[in-house]
Amino acid sequence: MKITRFKTLFFLISACFLASIIKAFSVEMLSAKRYKLIYTNQIQPTIIKKGKRGLIFDSRGKILAENSFLYYMFVDPKYYLKNNDYQNPKFFNFIDKIFNVNIKKIISGNPEKQYINLGLIPAKYFYYIKANMPLGFGLKKKLKRYYPYKNTISHIIGFVNENSNGVVGVEKQYNMYLQPQKIFERVSLTPYGTLNYQRNPQNGDNVHLTINETVQSYLHYLLKSTLKKHKAKMAMGIVMKPDGAILAMDDVPGYNDNKYYDYTNYSRIKDMPINFLFEPGSVFKIVTMSSALNSGTFNGHETLWCDNGYWPVFGRIIEDVEDNKYLRFDQVFAYSSNVCSAKIALKENKKIFYKYLWRFGFGKKTGIDLPGEESGIVKDYVDLRPFDLATMAFGQGISVTQIQLARAYCAIANGGYLITPHVLNYISKNHKIIYKYKEHFVKILKPQTVKKVKHILADVVKYGTGIYAQLKNYSIGGKTGTAQVANGHGDYSKNKYIGSFVSIFPLNKPKFVILITVVDPKGVNYGGVVAAPYVAKMASFLAAYYKIAGNNLISKSVKKISWGK
Repeated sequence: MKITRFKTLFFLISACFLASIIKAFSVEMLSAKRYKLIYTNQIQPTIIKKGKRGLIFDSRGKILAENSFLYYMFVDPKYYLKNNDYQNPKFFNFIDKIFNVNIKKIISGNPEKQYINLGLIPAKYFYYIKANMPLGFGLKKKLKRYYPYKNTISHIIGFVNENSNGVVGVEKQYNMYLQPQKIFERVSLTPYGTLNYQRNPQNGDNVHLTINETVQSYLHYLLKSTLKKHKAKMAMGIVMKPDGAILAMDDVPGYNDNKYYDYTNYSRIKDMPINFLFEPGSVFKIVTMSSALNSGTFNGHETLWCDNGYWPVFGRIIEDVEDNKYLRFDQVFAYSSNVCSAKIALKENKKIFYKYLWRFGFGKKTGIDLPGEESGIVKDYVDLRPFDLATMAFGQGISVTQIQLARAYCAIANGGYLITPHVLNYISKNHKIIYKYKEHFVKILKPQTVKKVKHILADVVKYGTGIYAQLKNYSIGGKTGTAQVANGHGDYSKNKYIGSFVSIFPLNKPKFVILITVVDPKGVNYGGVVAAPYVAKMASFLAAYYKIAGNNLISKSVKKISWGK
């Protein structure tokens, strides 16, 4: 009885075991694909997919910011030791030199580790490494922002952080357009374990700038030249069209936006033409002469007494570099007399002077489409003393940015209209323009005022303080400026200056406003020396590059050499 019960029990257990084996075989082998499909239909993981960041182009279609794949090399010591010996001396020596390591020691010293990052592979070695890697070595791909022109245009373009968000420059200003679409998608698994995508995210929009990379590169070269020659602390420059479109804008010493993390001094990263505040000196006299003429306070034919270049007034002294006596209105600015400029502003009174100071946009941001712009510093109108007005007439006691100065001269170049500077031309998506920048114009000067001011700017170059800006066969006008630097103790430094020269070129048919400013040059520091020759070189370059026809309007004779402020 017991034997029968045992046999019955054994038979049932064996039968169940056999049935289980048959069922497992059926599931695993015969119906595997069907069951995998059932399983994967029940699993829908959510993933984040992101497109590529939009590109940035210059006005001629050159790529200024793009996306590139970088490859980081890693080694799995455990897997390498399992599948290889150390018979890779050629490859190992190559790796040691690239990453400055001893790869053999790294592997032998970490036999249980499965991932050690060796570093970024130089692009020129990618194909060799990929073809010769032994088992246990691998490459990790990463999408990164790349700037082909490095420090030449870095202040305008800016850079992105590790999360691909714009931090400064155009990258920040137009981040919402450049950023690609990010989608959260519930994806299904295929029976083979791969992800089945239903949608692809859209790439970011492309930003097209007014910047011309060729002009920008030449400006960068000129700024480096004057920085080196005059041993200056900094040099800044702008090349701008009269309608506000910026062709080039830079400051040196700059930075490489591919390696922004190497610069602990943030001032190297700031866009100084829109951020750096300085007392402009005599280039600011554009306000003094324009307000005097446009208001009718002066007609431009008056003669003024310059007190031999030494004028005690309001308990202080205003001086000229030269001992000027009587000067006509236009000569006051051609020879850059501070004494007579102060007298002109005082005769206007502060109401008229401030009216035009505000019309030119000083004391507030220009609205340029770049982050970090400063407003400048203008003394309060109510509390302004007469001596303050006198010194403001020749650009002391007021702080401005380069972009504010360039815009003021654009108002003369374009016939009397205040414009908004901009670097954006248009934004495109899928080869179609989705946004075009619209220029803004506000009338601030009469045509006859513009005509007289242009005549004065021509005289500055013909026989005044700007003779080093002369160009053979081309009309050019401009204004020099040499300002003392405040010492922080209520007075001015005796040995620190800022020299500038701003020009309109060609003066008879204006196409460009060119401004170069040199901060703290050593030795000769006048704007007519440290900036004017480089403005002339830029104008000559622009004439050749844009094939501008010449003329014979520049006088060959030099009536007087003067290096006034």
